[in-house]
Amino acid sequence: MTRIRMILTAVALLTCVPLAPAQDDPPEPVKTTTQTCGAYTLKLEENGFGDPDDRVSVLRGADVVATVTDTMVSVDWCRDVTGDGVPEVLLAGFSGGAHCCFTHTLYSLTTPARRLLTAFSAHSDTLDVRQLNGGGPLELVGADWRFAYGYGMSFAESAPLPVVYSYLPVTGGAPRYVENTRAYPGFLQTFAGRMNDRTEPFSGGMLVDYATRVITGQPGEADTWARTQPAPYAAWLGNYGPDIRHALGDFGVWDWPTRAGAAPDAPRTVLGGSFSAPGTREALALIGGTDPAPATGTPLSGGQASTGTLALYRPQGSGIMAGPALQTVPVRSDQGGYLDSAWWPVFTVRRATGRDDVVVRDARSGSLRFTTHRVSVDTLSPVTDDPLALAATLLGDLSNVARQVASSYARPTPPRTAAQRSEIQRRIDAALARATPWAALTGSALNLPRLGNFVVGAVEMTVDTAERAQVTATADIGEADADTDSEYISGTRHTLTIDLTRSGGRWAVTRWTLTPRTGELDQP
Repeated sequence: MTRIRMILTAVALLTCVPLAPAQDDPPEPVKTTTQTCGAYTLKLEENGFGDPDDRVSVLRGADVVATVTDTMVSVDWCRDVTGDGVPEVLLAGFSGGAHCCFTHTLYSLTTPARRLLTAFSAHSDTLDVRQLNGGGPLELVGADWRFAYGYGMSFAESAPLPVVYSYLPVTGGAPRYVENTRAYPGFLQTFAGRMNDRTEPFSGGMLVDYATRVITGQPGEADTWARTQPAPYAAWLGNYGPDIRHALGDFGVWDWPTRAGAAPDAPRTVLGGSFSAPGTREALALIGGTDPAPATGTPLSGGQASTGTLALYRPQGSGIMAGPALQTVPVRSDQGGYLDSAWWPVFTVRRATGRDDVVVRDARSGSLRFTTHRVSVDTLSPVTDDPLALAATLLGDLSNVARQVASSYARPTPPRTAAQRSEIQRRIDAALARATPWAALTGSALNLPRLGNFVVGAVEMTVDTAERAQVTATADIGEADADTDSEYISGTRHTLTIDLTRSGGRWAVTRWTLTPRTGELDQP
């Protein structure tokens, strides 16, 4: 409403004189352009930066065979990338943020048209076409922005990892483009090598270099390299190294379930590791389905209910093979592909055997536990009398205290009833009863009744022998105070070190300590 019209409206109200209703501004005209790609027409409808969304359609005659809508859309390119003589078209959608988010969809314009890839590209506006393996279908190179804004970086300081999509066979279906970055270690190393100006390094480039060494190098190589870097990067990478290594757990194996026949858009969580034997590369994935979820366990927030299936995925020849179902649990998922579950594997931990065990986060009862499991091709076996299992129990008990204490500071609408407040206090008391015995085994100052933030970032074993073990974890730890008025309680980074010994035929925690972690970008 203009300033003049506001004045006239005010006068009309004061004098009781009716004023003609304001007319809505006419909608902006739709700009429509078309182009031909193979036997199809691409129709682009642009409505400006606002409602309604822009639309790009793939038409065969008058029939719309595919559509992408977003705040802004575009046709990135039309060319034959699979080598079958039929062109593919890459369509892009942009959500309209300052620099995010882009989604890319690739269609093969065969008859009928076939979707070959949907890639969430975050801050990168296209997929580049490259030939990386010397022949055959072309590769598509995008960007993996998992570390954007991470570990104290601004976006300007952040940088992506490259991600490579290859045209590969899919069990039970036609070939499609899938994420296959680990097949190109030389390309990753070249990308990382060009990232930094060695006379003036920056944090994002340093992180990409470190991450590339984790992905392509030998164990410990990345940390050895990080210690030789200038300040403050050496200390910063030392601080966040365990979290970075953990965050790379699904890199290069995210699409293994797709290659084994899972629906390409099925929501999932994926952990990579050597589960069934040392020296293997496998993926343990929880995949959401479409069946109604059982009416058991803790309700999950939002999304579509289904049953999630955990299975081990392994290379077989040039393909990927899915093992049998190891576990099924209720899950919820949304259109963005995110999967929410009260039970899911969160950490892989390398053992002295060279195999990885799995720590599972289990909140199905309403309380939080960390349980430990050993994975084979066809079984998921709980691990009990074991140092990692005992350390995971300690971490879970402390995490559960924080979960219950923090919930007491939430301010729901309408306010909680007296019965609900009583139930929250009962849960806090039960959590404290489980965690209090651990307090006798540490000299670290920790006010358990006030513990409102205990978030584990990574878990590793530094000692793993028949009689002695040591487990370390990074954790954000924070306590509520008199000014706390929200369940979001800030924390500071610590290393939690758990020493264990085997005595009398059983494992026991002998001592655990908390040490503040140092090394931030703003520290000299």
